[in-house]
Amino acid sequence: MDGLTILWIVVALAVLVILVALIAWASRRSSKRRAEQEEQEAYEARASAARAEKQQAAADEVQARARKAQAVADEKAAEARRLAAGATERREVAQQARTEADEHRIRAEGLNPGDEQPAGKHWADGHHPDDPRRQPWPETDQRQENERHNPKHSRH
Repeated sequence: MDGLTILWIVVALAVLVILVALIAWASRRSSKRRAEQEEQEAYEARASAARAEKQQAAADEVQARARKAQAVADEKAAEARRLAAGATERREVAQQARTEADEHRIRAEGLNPGDEQPAGKHWADGHHPDDPRRQPWPETDQRQENERHNPKHSRH
């Protein structure tokens, strides 16, 4: 073997070693990239699961608030029904009391036909003989009398 053949063998071996090194480096790099991609996908899956759990918790909370609001609404509706029933009962009692009062008034008018009030005048209008709105107060009478006799000393 001559020197040139040995040189070519050495160069071929060097190129072969470099090619093997490049292939090994590319393979490791590809494996590393694949591992990073798998790790990224796993991280995204965990993050997605965490978001899903948070959304589920928010949905559960909203549903609980909705149930609570419905319970409050049901309670208020029941209270409204009770109040309406009470109002109806009170209206019936008031109507019965008015009917009884009318019956008493008619009976009383039948017992004392000469003591009737003039038409259009009622005790509630202040026409009762003992109604304080009808009779002036004693201090008012005295002050009016003083003003009439001594106009200089009036309170105006």
